Amino acid sequence: ENMNLKKILLMSSLCLSMAYPTIAEGKTVNLKMSWWGGDARHKQTLEAIKLFEEKYPEIKVKPEYGGWQGWQEKVTTQIVGNTSPDVMQINWNWIDLFSRDGDGFYDLNKVKDILELDKNYSQELLDQCIVNGKLNALPVGVTGKVFYINKTTYEKAGLPVPTSFDEMIKSAKVIREKLGDDYYAFDTDAYGAILLMLYKLEQETGKPFIVDNKVAYTEAEVIEAVRFYDNLVKEKVMPSLKVRAAAGFIPLDQHPGWIQGRYAGTYEWDSSAQKWQDALEAGQELVVAPYPQDFGTNKSGFNKVSMAYAIKKNTKHPEEAATLIHFLTSDPEAIKILGTSRGVPSNETAVAVLKENNQLTGLGFEANTVVKEFAGKGIHPLFEHKRLNTELRTIVENLGYEQKTVEETARDIINITNEFLAENN
Repeated sequence: ENMNLKKILLMSSLCLSMAYPTIAEGKTVNLKMSWWGGDARHKQTLEAIKLFEEKYPEIKVKPEYGGWQGWQEKVTTQIVGNTSPDVMQINWNWIDLFSRDGDGFYDLNKVKDILELDKNYSQELLDQCIVNGKLNALPVGVTGKVFYINKTTYEKAGLPVPTSFDEMIKSAKVIREKLGDDYYAFDTDAYGAILLMLYKLEQETGKPFIVDNKVAYTEAEVIEAVRFYDNLVKEKVMPSLKVRAAAGFIPLDQHPGWIQGRYAGTYEWDSSAQKWQDALEAGQELVVAPYPQDFGTNKSGFNKVSMAYAIKKNTKHPEEAATLIHFLTSDPEAIKILGTSRGVPSNETAVAVLKENNQLTGLGFEANTVVKEFAGKGIHPLFEHKRLNTELRTIVENLGYEQKTVEETARDIINITNEFLAENN
């Protein structure tokens, strides 16, 4: 592994030196770079920029940074007024907000050799930042949902960690018999229920939820997905929404059922692994379970780009801006300085360097690795819009409180989503 790492680093430095733009002697290029974050991210990024300027004295970088509060509004003003920095840390959904036609940011395909796109990033990941064939941003990290299982509860019932929904269904019966009727093999809230349905649908069809601004599945397919979730409740694999609500409308990690190990699994973000582990009473072990593959061969883990770097659409220095981004994401010394200040990197060179330097350990890193290995095709930028999110939750709650049938629920999911997309595109 050490030899492989050395080869990666050697090739990175050779490619960077070959791809780096030539600047006329005595000339200085001035770049601006912006990001938001906390004090630790600020300190680490400033240190990495200082190192960049030492390695490339012909390029000077003026940093612009602050907290999240009001940051999007500030960026909006800059973009509208054409005063945005050359390099910007952006939220993934800003691509849809500022570049619906693909022309809002610089097309990074034009500097792909500098960024080493083919070497360091999967095409599936890059696809999430492409609009009309133009790569609008470089994914800094990817985040997604994984199946967390309370290994301790399963062991108390004499069971291994489940590797499929079929095993989970069978385990639920044993868990109840051995530990009590208030024990469940799994749990999730109304939004998590939607994600379980989409997990099944993408694994079956190979298609994400939304394609060409409408739901990509047939009514029959969605009905079966709703039935799959409803069956998990009826088989008592997971508590009904009514049972969950007995403790009040509180997040699952604060629910007594989770804390005490009676709700023995969930489908949650890789980045919140520690939160879920820390919420458990002492003596319980949380593990990342394999993604169930009951429905087909297509990868279907719910995922999205967590953050990205973009270049101003009409920057005067695209190659130098790309060189700065490549340095921050691929230079070994910069990688060590930045660590996981922006989450686990999506850049393969960065992952190799951080692993070698023992900066990637623990449940969160394990979860992120699993996400990247089984990531589906990603989500539509509007999927997490507050209004759509609220309406989809309400639809599932109507099912959970037996106010709607499986068939009515499926039709509501399709109709409400399509209506929302039509209004907002």
